[in-house]
Amino acid sequence: MIHAGRHFLQIPGPTNVPERILQAMNRSVIDHRGPEFAKLAKEVLENVKLVFRTRGPVVIYPASGSGGWEASIVNTLSPGDHVVMFETGHFSQLWRQVAERFGLQVNYLPGNWRSGANPRDLEVRLESDRQHQIKAVMVVHNETSTGATSSIADVRRVLNQAKHPALLMVDSISSLASIDYRHDEWEVDVTIAGSQKGLMLPPGLGMNAISERALAASKQAKIPRSYWNWQDMLQQPGRFLPVHSGHNPALWTARSADHAARGRVAQCISPAYPSRRSHTCGGESLGTGNCLREPQGILEFHDCGVHAAGPQRGRTAQGHSGEL
Repeated sequence: MIHAGRHFLQIPGPTNVPERILQAMNRSVIDHRGPEFAKLAKEVLENVKLVFRTRGPVVIYPASGSGGWEASIVNTLSPGDHVVMFETGHFSQLWRQVAERFGLQVNYLPGNWRSGANPRDLEVRLESDRQHQIKAVMVVHNETSTGATSSIADVRRVLNQAKHPALLMVDSISSLASIDYRHDEWEVDVTIAGSQKGLMLPPGLGMNAISERALAASKQAKIPRSYWNWQDMLQQPGRFLPVHSGHNPALWTARSADHAARGRVAQCISPAYPSRRSHTCGGESLGTGNCLREPQGILEFHDCGVHAAGPQRGRTAQGHSGEL
C-alpha cells in the first residue's frame, strides 16, 4: 500500500504520535542499568503522577494496557475472591476474561453497551454483601468500543455510603490524559493505563497508579506473581524494572513518556477542563448500531488536541494540526 504524504491514523487507538515525540525517540540506545536511564526513569515516574493526579506511587511496565490489567489483579487479589464488574462494552468483557482466568469469581453486572456503569446496580449488589465477600469493584472509565464513559466519582460514592471495604480498580486506558481523571480525589485504589491513547505515545508501556490500601492488599494477595510484582518495582526507585531482573525496559517509549509527562500532557490537565462537545451515534459508523443513549462528549483540552479514544474520536481539536 502506498501512502501519499504523512499518514494520519484515524482509529480509536493507537493514536497518532506527535512529531516532537518521534524526535525525542530518535536517539542512540543507552545503558538501561546506567545513570542516564536511572535519572530518566525517576523523572518519568514523578512527572506521570501529574497525569493521574496522584501523590502515590506509579509503576510502569514494558507492556500493553492488558499487562496493566494483569498487574492490578495479581498484586491485590487471591484465587476465589469475589469481584464486581460492569458490562459497558468489549473491553469490560476482556477484563472479565482475564479476571476469570486468574480464578476470580466475577459478578458481571449486565449493561447494554450504550451507557456507562450504573451506580444503582452496584448499590443493590453491595446491600446483599453483608459479609464483605466482594474484594474489588472494577470499572472501565471510558469504553473504547463504544465511547461510553462511567462516573468513577459516583461509583466511589456508593462504596463509601455502604461503608464497603472493596478496592476500586479503574481501567483508564482510553481516558487518561483525554478526559477528566482524578485518582486521589475519587479514591481509586488501582488505575490501569497504557501509553498509546490519550498520552499519544507509541504502544509499549502499561501502568498502575496505586493507593495505600492497594499496597496493603498486595501483602496479602495469594495469586503468584513475578514480572508484575509491585514490590520489586517499588524497591528500585527510579527504574521501571528491578536492577537485577533479566528484563529490559522499553527505553525509547520511556524517553517519549518523559516528554509527554513533562510537556504538553501536563499542560493539558491544568488548570481546568473546558466544556465538552457532544457527538452522536459513534457506534453506527462502525456498523455496530450501538448509539449512546446519553452521548458522551469529546473533551477539548486547553491548548491541546488530545481526545478520548473511541469511535469517531480520531480527529484533532478545532484550530490544531495533526502534529502537536
